[in-house]
Amino acid sequence: MSESNKPVTIEHDVKAENRQEKKSNYVKDSASRVLFIAQSHGLDALLQKQSPQKPALERALVRERNRREQRQKNLEQILKLAHSSCSDEIAGEPDQDWLYRFFDMAQEVHNPSMQRLWAQVFKREVTNPGSTSMKALKVLQDMAPKEAQILQRAASLACSFGHDSSRKLLVGFRAQGGIFSFGKRSITNNINVGSYQLPYSSLLVLFELGLMHGTELESGEIELESALPLTYQGKNLQLQAHGKGVRLLYYRFTPTGNELCKLLGNKPNMQYYDQLVALLGQKFTIQTEVKSSVHHTV
Repeated sequence: MSESNKPVTIEHDVKAENRQEKKSNYVKDSASRVLFIAQSHGLDALLQKQSPQKPALERALVRERNRREQRQKNLEQILKLAHSSCSDEIAGEPDQDWLYRFFDMAQEVHNPSMQRLWAQVFKREVTNPGSTSMKALKVLQDMAPKEAQILQRAASLACSFGHDSSRKLLVGFRAQGGIFSFGKRSITNNINVGSYQLPYSSLLVLFELGLMHGTELESGEIELESALPLTYQGKNLQLQAHGKGVRLLYYRFTPTGNELCKLLGNKPNMQYYDQLVALLGQKFTIQTEVKSSVHHTV
């Protein structure tokens, strides 16, 4: 896999936290922690035993200079990461308004994993201007690293099927009951996505962020005449239904969720993939790793 196609990994920066912990002398009590934070940000003047030597305006100017310096370092690091991920892709010209908005938002990003994600946003805009909307930037700006990790886990389970290329979280199927269904009109079989670090509480986070629609959806009845194409993280499958009345159950990512999933790249969860294939194999004949232009309306 080339450097430019590597998926972005959002992870908890344990080393940085350890460095911060050592720097603060392993402070545990709240008062000392507040003092340490105040000192780190130049806001401890009234917490010292002696009266401040510098006037408030001068202290504010020092703090503002330090903030500007850090913002500059953040942007330089993001641009460095974006540049290092480039190869020989054809470049375009990003919109100037987009660029200024991007710099205004990205300068506040300190987390190294989030900086990698913002670098990917910038590179994608250079290679494909207009690919990341202002709305997606705003959502990304407001997203905490833990929320980004949830999106990353959901994105690693996402697929698309039929003629619709938008990403979906496939969670099961519903089918007509057979002769041994003891009067049941339909049967439902689901994948427990909570087993893949995506409990319903995580789905709620995605709903609240506006990255995924909050209602479980049901596809139309899968036709028998033509195979249904399904793509999971770059893997192409064809599903041929065994009988009538089979419908897929899924959650749909919003347009903004789709944009951000594309930035994260393909990072398949093979345990989920194996379970997905086993589940679908109950109602479909599956042909894997195929290339097809077959379209199917669902």
